[in-house]
Parts: sequence; structure tokens; C-alpha cells
Amino acid sequence: MMTEREYIQRIPIEHRKKYAQFFTPEPISDFMATWVLDGKEGKVNVLEPAFGLGVFSRSMHKINPEIRVMGYDSDKIIYAYANDNFDSSRYDIRICNENYLTASWTEKFDSIICNPPYLKFHDYDNATLVPMVNGKLHTHLNGFTNIYTLFLLKSIFQLNNNGRLAYVIPSEFLNADYGVEVKRALLQSGVLRHIIIVDFTQCAFDDALTTACILLCENNGDSDAIHFSNITDVSKLNTSLTDYKTFTPDQLDPAVKWKHYYETSKSSSFTHLVPFSTFAKVSRGIATGANDYFTFKASKIDKYGIPENSFRRCICHAADVRNLVFTDADFENVVNLDKTVFLFDGCANEDNPHVQNYLKLGEKSGADKKYLTASRNPWYALENRHPSPIWVSVFNRNGLRFVRNQAGVYNLTTFHCVYNVGEIDTDILFAYLVTSVAKEIFLDNSRQYGNGLVKFEPNDLNKGNVVDLRLLSEEERTFVLRVSDIFQYGSETCNQAVSILDDFFRTKFTGGAIDLLSYFKRLNRLSVKGSKVQNVKVKAKRIKQLSFYELYDQYAENPITENYMVHETVNWEDNSFSDHMQVDLSKNVLISLVKPDNVEQYLDRSAKIYYTGKRFPSTVALNELYYFMPYIKRKGIRDIYLIKVARVGTRKEGQQDNDPNDFRLVFEIEFVKQLFKDFKPTELKIWRTFTDTTLRGLLAESDCGTPLHKRPVCAESK
Repeated sequence: MMTEREYIQRIPIEHRKKYAQFFTPEPISDFMATWVLDGKEGKVNVLEPAFGLGVFSRSMHKINPEIRVMGYDSDKIIYAYANDNFDSSRYDIRICNENYLTASWTEKFDSIICNPPYLKFHDYDNATLVPMVNGKLHTHLNGFTNIYTLFLLKSIFQLNNNGRLAYVIPSEFLNADYGVEVKRALLQSGVLRHIIIVDFTQCAFDDALTTACILLCENNGDSDAIHFSNITDVSKLNTSLTDYKTFTPDQLDPAVKWKHYYETSKSSSFTHLVPFSTFAKVSRGIATGANDYFTFKASKIDKYGIPENSFRRCICHAADVRNLVFTDADFENVVNLDKTVFLFDGCANEDNPHVQNYLKLGEKSGADKKYLTASRNPWYALENRHPSPIWVSVFNRNGLRFVRNQAGVYNLTTFHCVYNVGEIDTDILFAYLVTSVAKEIFLDNSRQYGNGLVKFEPNDLNKGNVVDLRLLSEEERTFVLRVSDIFQYGSETCNQAVSILDDFFRTKFTGGAIDLLSYFKRLNRLSVKGSKVQNVKVKAKRIKQLSFYELYDQYAENPITENYMVHETVNWEDNSFSDHMQVDLSKNVLISLVKPDNVEQYLDRSAKIYYTGKRFPSTVALNELYYFMPYIKRKGIRDIYLIKVARVGTRKEGQQDNDPNDFRLVFEIEFVKQLFKDFKPTELKIWRTFTDTTLRGLLAESDCGTPLHKRPVCAESK
């Protein structure tokens, strides 16, 4: 019999994700099987809408070997394995290789048990299936509905009188906007009996990062009580049937988050709470629909030669923002680190030939056919959104993370945008948002996933509560602004400032007495040392990448540099290393890291051609290059070569699989002499790959004992 563990090892994860195959642990399967078969004996008609490999049938067969199972699975691979698993006369199991949602709706069943696929709205044919279910059930589900809720509602429709149903599904719908209509349909059905929520600090399913809840339903007309249980471990499932909170159906409001019914409110101890929408509007960040295409590093801009006015400054990854306040200097730092912080705006400079070439590349690669881009006109147009003064993280494990965007840059969906609506000063609002008070209160409106992961959608925050900042006196506002000024400083001092603010807001909005003088004294005791601290040490100005395409347009196959006619100035016969004056010390020398597979030809001095990688610094004056020195990784430099010719070529020129557009710089070189007795380490100053200097400067650094630090770390040309 093919087990779930063997299947996971054998079948690629891409296939399993396509069909949203997350297998039910046996303890959960046994618990659910016991519920649906309780009090049922003999030939019980059972429905399994998502059969998988039959874990539920195995559990039920242990309880009642006479069950008759109808199963569905749309995946041909798992269907074949499942048929083999139950190809025996002792099983009365029929499995259909079809989509359960489009199969018969007329059959009724005594027991229904399921772990349905988890597919978000953009991962299945929601445009067809959601209207179909709405038509059958007279519901009003919206297009954002996850497919597992469609399975659930159809199964409830197929439940026989006195039949029982058990579903294990993500609890996301209990607290999501699309779940409002699902909850309404559940209440109207009159069959919901019990919702068991598995503690969010762990995953009930090892291979799925999701919340989990088990829904128990019974179609017996007894709909006076609905139970909610929280368990901290799957082993405690049975205790949930006796330890629960109970509500009548009319006490449950489908329009609110149902976590309020099974969790203790975090905000209950605070007074004067108002919706966050009183002070701000939260919107998601920019969605491009094709991030790999639209986002750029500075080096990628250089590569394609696209003008800078075709880009917006944009944070694409939350990890590139480290402090509470993000400044222009912070942005320059991440640019210098060659992080992805630019967003391509194809509409800004459509007539530029480099922009046109890149747009054609997007169409060739299919970027114009993506889910979002295909619906835009033109497909490369960006969403019309202004930079927001405050960002807030989407996913987090340590509470909400707010950032003050002083640089005024855009952001992708890695952050939500927080726009001030004008009721309170932005810095006062931000100072409150970074406190634990704000984070605790917002948790009441969060969506919680496995392993303690918390997510907030924009409306979760808009509808969440905050303390009423309008109740701050002028003196208190001045105090808060004074503290917020410290956010520009080092992390230890900043943390102390946040702690003071947290104490202030917690005291004021839990009915405590505010001694503002004592808070000012605590503030004044903070030791702010030095100037404002930046995230990363500011580096030298970024070195741009040379455009091989422009170079080829200028020189074609002609040499950029030729050094044939200078041989008389060099003693070619003397290859000793003792006399540096045998070479011209005034000439420029390029030191370059060589790839490991080319090292041998430099060790035996047989190298005749050096190919650069795809990147070459634009700061090197090619027409002044004269010497070349190979840098051998973990050794350094030793030998000097004449650059006879520098030209534009291709990486595999002369070979059958040569790509005529894969341009590189090609140096035709000739060994001159061994410059040093032994290999000498030296710093590769450009991208840890190149150093551009004069021979005199190189020898002066070596002879005077200047530290030759920072050996390169595997930054070879590609």
C-alpha cells in the first residue's frame, strides 16, 4: 500500500502544490472517523470528496468494515495509487477521477469526511466554480473565496437526514472577509455543531503552513448550540468534545471575526478605543504581477542601459529595511549594496530605444500574459499609488512592524501602505504604532497561521482598534514628538524610547494617572550618543556596469585597445622577478580574478585570451589598459601579461553553441614576466573581482608593506 510518506518522497512538490495535496495526520483522521460513524452500523454510505490515498477510509474501516465509500480525486497520479491501495474485495470503495465540485449534486450520504484542497482564488477556476455553487445553493460567495469552502458547502448540501460531517480545513475563513458569506451559509444550514481550533503556535499538518480547524456538523434538526474549542495539541482532540464555549446561532455574527468567540480579547483592558480608519487608511503595496521583470538592481539598470527616469525608487523586500526610520541615506546604502530597489515604469519614457527593447523582451518572455499584467492597458502600466509615510509589515512573528518612510520611496506588497487622513500628526501616529500597546490591540483583528505566523490584510488593520490619540493634551503631544525624535538614533536608545512611550500609552488608556513631568525626566535621562545612526555603513559611490551592447555599437569587431607597437620598451627575454624596471611602471594594469577552471593555464603561463564575465566596471579606461595580472583565488598575483588587444567578443566565439548576443570583453594577452617571487595577496577593489591601477602604484603598495587585506571570497566573473 502506498503511504502518504512514500508518496511525498516520490512525487515532486510542484505536482503536490498544483493539486494542493496536504495529507491528514492519522490521529486527526481517526478522530474525525469516530465522529462521522458514531452510532452508525452496517452499510453506511460515506462520501470522501477529496480521497487522496485513503487515510480516512483506512480509519473508518477500522471502526466499521462494512462502510460503502464514494470518493473523488481529480489528480490521475494519486487516483491510480489509491485504486491500487483499495483493490481488494474486502473494501466497498469506489473512487472517481473527477472534480468533486462538478460531479453529481443529487446523491445524499450518511457520513461525509474530508480534507479538501487549499487553493486561493487565483489558483483555480473561480470564475466558473464560484457562480456555479452560488447558483446551486443561492449563496453570495465572492470571487476571493478559497476552494475548500466550496467543497464544504456542497458537502453540507449532500448530507442525509441524521447524517454527520467532519471537515478539517484552514480556519482562515473564520476571520477573513470572504468568509462572511461562508459563515452565513453555515449558520443558515442549521447543521454546524462544533468548531475545534488547533493552537496557532504549531501546525497540525507538517507540510502546510496553515491554521487548522475541524468542523463537526450534524443534520438532525438540533441547532440550538454551537461549540468552540481551542486545543494546544492534536493529542488533546478528544478533550475538545467536553471542554468548550457554547453559543446559540443568533449570538454568532457572520460579519465579524469569529476569533472573538474562541479567544480572549487583547484589547479588553484598554479604554477609549476607536477604529484605526479614524486616523489612517491602509492599502496594500504595489502589485506588479511579474516582479522578476519589473524590479531592478542598479547593476540590472546598467546592463539594459535604461534611463534612470524610467524607474521609481521602491522597496521590494522587507529585509532591506532594518530600522524604525527609513531615510534617503538608507536608500543610498541599499543601492550601493546592489539590492533590488528600483521599479520599472515603462510608461515614463516609452520612446527611448532601450525602454522599447526591454518592453519587447517582456512580451517575448510572457511577462505581458501574467494574471495582473494581462488585464492592464498597456500591460506594463504600474498601479497609480503615492508613496506612503508609514509602512507596516504583512507577515510577522514578533508583532506588527511599522516603519517611518522619510525617504518617500514606493513599496511592493512586502509592506502595506499607511496613509494619514489628517486627524493627528503623522509622527505622533507613528510613535503610538511602534508600541506594544498598539500591537496587542491589533492582534484582535489578525489572521494567525501555523508556527506563530501572523498576517494582517489592509482591512484587518482599517477595522482594527487603536487608542483615541485625539485625547492627548498639547503637552502630551509635545512629549510624544520629543520621544519620536530619538527614533533616528541607535537601536539601544531607540528601544528605550519605545519602552517609555509604551508605558505612557498603557498608563493613559487603562485609566492610570499621568505624571508628565516624570516622563520628561525619563526622556532626558536617555543617553543619545553620537550622530544619527544609519542601517549600514555608507559605501563609496556605486560603480556602474559597462554596457557591452553600446561598446559593440561603437567598435563592432574592431579593437578597442592595441599594444602591438610598444615591444621595444620591454625586455621580453628577461622573465626574472628581481628587476621591476624591466617593465613600464607608468602603464595601467588590470588585476582580475580568474575562474577556477581557467587557473591551470595561468599557472603554466600558457594563457592567450582572457574573457570577462557579464559584468565589467565602467570606471576602467579601456583605451589606457596595458598590462593584465591574473588573480588566483587563495593565492593572489604573481605574473604580468601584456594586453595586446582589447575588443568586444562573445563567451563561446568560434563554437557551435555560441550565442552572438552574449557579449563579453576579450583581452588577447601575452606573458611578459614573473613580477613577484611568490604569489602576493592583494585587494580586489571593484566587486571583489577587479582592481584598476598603475604598475607603479601596485609595486609601491607591495614594497612599502601596505596591508594587502581582504582576500576575495568567491566573487568570480560569471
